[in-house]
Amino acid sequence: MNTDLLLTRDGDLHVGETGDISLTGSARQAIAVRLRWFLGEWRYDAGAGVPYFDEMFVKNPDAARIRQAVSDEASGVGGVTGVRDIRITMDRQARTASVALLVATTEGTYREEVAIDGQLRGHPARG
Repeated sequence: MNTDLLLTRDGDLHVGETGDISLTGSARQAIAVRLRWFLGEWRYDAGAGVPYFDEMFVKNPDAARIRQAVSDEASGVGGVTGVRDIRITMDRQARTASVALLVATTEGTYREEVAIDGQLRGHPARG
């Protein structure tokens, strides 16, 4: 499992009362971070991320392919032992979505949900 900076539920850097930052090895946080990555967005690994622009924010999205892409990304996190019950709610016109899934990890089983906003990013292929 990788060590990362501890983030708040909103994805901001967690700063303690004394101004300190902390580290975490949480699979739960790693899943939330990876599900927020758009494919091609991370400069250190262009293959990391979910193909939201190619699969979700298109004219006729294939729900099964989107669920598989989400499952694959979450399953790639160390400590994940299973991904179940993926639910995706899309607003194609607004280019937003909610991705919720039930994840089993070595830390326990929990439900994770992330908001995806395709309007905040330019499509990687378009700059």
